[in-house]
Amino acid sequence: MPKPIAATLRRQFVWFVIVLLSVGAARFLGGQYLGEVYDGQLQRIADTSRANQRILQDLTDVETGVRGYQLTGDPLFLDPFRAGTADYPVARDTALRAAPDDRTRVLVRDLDQAAQRWLAQVALPISALPPGYPGLEADRSGRGKELFDAVRARNAAVAGAVEDAQRAATAGYRTASTVLDASLALLALLSVLVALRIHRTAKRLLLTPLTALEDLLDRRAGGDLAARAALTGPPEVRRLSAALNAELDESGRARERIVAAADAVAAQKAYLDQVLDVIEVAVLTCDTDGRIVHLNRVARSRRADGVPQTIADLDAVWVPGANVVDPRPHPLARALAGDTVKAQEMALVGAAGERRVVADARPLRDEAGRVIGAVLTGYDVTDLREREADLAAFAAIAAHDLRSPLTTISGYTEILAEGLTDPDDVAVVTRIGSGVERMRRLIDDLLAYATARDAPLEPAPVDLSSLVASISPLVQVSGTLPVLDADPGMIRRLFENLISNALKFTPPGREPDVCVSAAPAASGGVHLTVADRGIGIPAEELGRVFTSFHRAHGRGYAGTGLGLAICQRVVARHGGTITAADNPGGGTVIHIDLPAETVGQTVSS
Repeated sequence: MPKPIAATLRRQFVWFVIVLLSVGAARFLGGQYLGEVYDGQLQRIADTSRANQRILQDLTDVETGVRGYQLTGDPLFLDPFRAGTADYPVARDTALRAAPDDRTRVLVRDLDQAAQRWLAQVALPISALPPGYPGLEADRSGRGKELFDAVRARNAAVAGAVEDAQRAATAGYRTASTVLDASLALLALLSVLVALRIHRTAKRLLLTPLTALEDLLDRRAGGDLAARAALTGPPEVRRLSAALNAELDESGRARERIVAAADAVAAQKAYLDQVLDVIEVAVLTCDTDGRIVHLNRVARSRRADGVPQTIADLDAVWVPGANVVDPRPHPLARALAGDTVKAQEMALVGAAGERRVVADARPLRDEAGRVIGAVLTGYDVTDLREREADLAAFAAIAAHDLRSPLTTISGYTEILAEGLTDPDDVAVVTRIGSGVERMRRLIDDLLAYATARDAPLEPAPVDLSSLVASISPLVQVSGTLPVLDADPGMIRRLFENLISNALKFTPPGREPDVCVSAAPAASGGVHLTVADRGIGIPAEELGRVFTSFHRAHGRGYAGTGLGLAICQRVVARHGGTITAADNPGGGTVIHIDLPAETVGQTVSS
């Protein structure tokens, strides 16, 4: 039965590691031992050489001292004699102890014998002479020279033996190093053989089966979906082959399921495309790179130059309208940045002329909340804007024509009221005056509504803090309000309408609580809020309160239904957006976002 690959390779790898460790240990320990032995021999040889030189120096000092004493009889010459004779035994013992071999040791003893003879026969007798007795005995002097020459000769023999020992130690070290290197070479060769064995084993157990699996995958990639791995080789390879075959079988079944799912998705896509093509609203979607993914029938029909590929291709078509100040990016680009765009009015320029479109856009997110695309819906409001223009023109004419009779009626009503005493007559005249006043407010709102759409903008610095304070002292200001670069008349009408609504819808018996605040917007503009604690706006009415002539609270509250519609037009004319929301704790919050170019002074948070 074949052994597992891991066990086989592990065993051979262990042998390889053992051989490598043996080579390393032998090289380290053998080299260290040879070095220590050689260093010890060199140290002994050096110590012997220094001791031999010291012996010669000591005996030379003795010889010099006795010779001077013999010639002069002066005891001062005996100082070198005494120093030399005292140090000589120490130098001799050091030489004997450090001698590297028996031959050197024998020669040191011969040197000592020659020195002792010279000392006994010559040096000591001369040193024993009484001071002041100079003289030279020819026989003793000649004998002393012969004996001291013998000492010198023995000393030279010791030095020669030391040099021979040094040459022998060096030769022995080299021979031992050669033998050690040869042994290490054999061990290294053994490690190479073990490595080759591991390579052959790995090739047989791993590379060959893996090559067969690679060929299998190549056949699969070439279209041979029936190809399967052969169940041969080591147990691990057989298990891998069996698992691969099981995965291939499962992938075949998965492929069938994917094909079926793709057919279902294609059918679903075709169904959704038909649904989107049926609705009379333009729908565009894009991915995170800005590439257009889908356009429905209405969106395609608005194109005269083919299907756009990216958001950049839309820039030449989706442009701000002639009467709409909107320098912001395309709604799809804003949606990809995470913004939700509501009711951005644009001009769609095509071969058939200009069409007005209101676009909404929002980001598409995955389960983790990451933006994966964006969708835009747009509907044609060209006819509506034309009707509104006609209505505005009619309102302007009607307003101008009606102001004169209203003024006349109001004047006569005041005259009648001064002379009446009957309560019933006074009540009738009062009702006439109220009707005239309501008609005047309606005419004023109609004119403001028309002006907010068509009158040219005349930007100038507008200090919101001063403006709000001049409208009503009951309004609170939170923080610092900015200075806007906007049309002063329109901005005043905007805040007059918002503040008057907030005050008007305060519940009876409660003090008004209206607060205006500002904060920097993420886009670089300003975010304004007008919050109140009034009766609030029903949830189902929040999306329609900016529609012309729409009144969320019809009974008990006077109004023409144009106030918030005028606000919406003023904000849109300045490139911003306005929305209404519930105020936590009761009441309503109006949110206004204006672009950076309308901010004349930085807003602090």
